[in-house]
Amino acid sequence: MSDFKIIFPDAEVEVKAVLLNDKAPRTCEGFWKALAGLVETSGNHAMYTGREISVQLPGDVCKNGALHEVPKENLTCFPLPGDLLFTFMPKHAFGGLPFPIYDVGLFYGRDARTFFPMGWLPGNHFAMVSNENERLKLEKVGGIINEEGRQRVVFKRS
Repeated sequence: MSDFKIIFPDAEVEVKAVLLNDKAPRTCEGFWKALAGLVETSGNHAMYTGREISVQLPGDVCKNGALHEVPKENLTCFPLPGDLLFTFMPKHAFGGLPFPIYDVGLFYGRDARTFFPMGWLPGNHFAMVSNENERLKLEKVGGIINEEGRQRVVFKRS
C-alpha cells in the first residue's frame, strides 16, 4: 500500500505518487481503500490556494468509508510542490453546499497556502509526488487546467 497513479487522460499525462503511510496512516488507509477500483472524477484549478489542482472525490466512494470525517493528521497550511492534501468538509461547511466535500489538493507550484474565504483550513498531507520529473508533469497539467479549465482525473493503484 503506497504507490498510485494520477492520470489526466485529456492531457495524456500520468503522474506517480506515493502515500505517506507513517505520517497520515488513517488518511492513507482510507484513500487506498477508495482506490480499490478506478476512481474517475475531474479537477479544477483552485481559486484561493495558489498553484493547486483541486479534485473532488466522488461522495459515493467516500461517504461510507474511512475518508468520511477522517481525523486530522500531518496537517499543513503551506504545501510544497508535489504535496497532496486531503481535506474533508461536512455538508454546509463550504459555501452552504448541502453535501460533504472530499477534496484532494494536488499542489504543483510554490507559494501555495490553504487560505479560504472562511479562513485557514489545514489539510492532511497524506501523499506526495517526490520525483522531480513527475512534479514537472504535474506542473504542466496545472498550467493546462489554469488556462483551459476542468480536466478529467483518474486515480489508480500502481
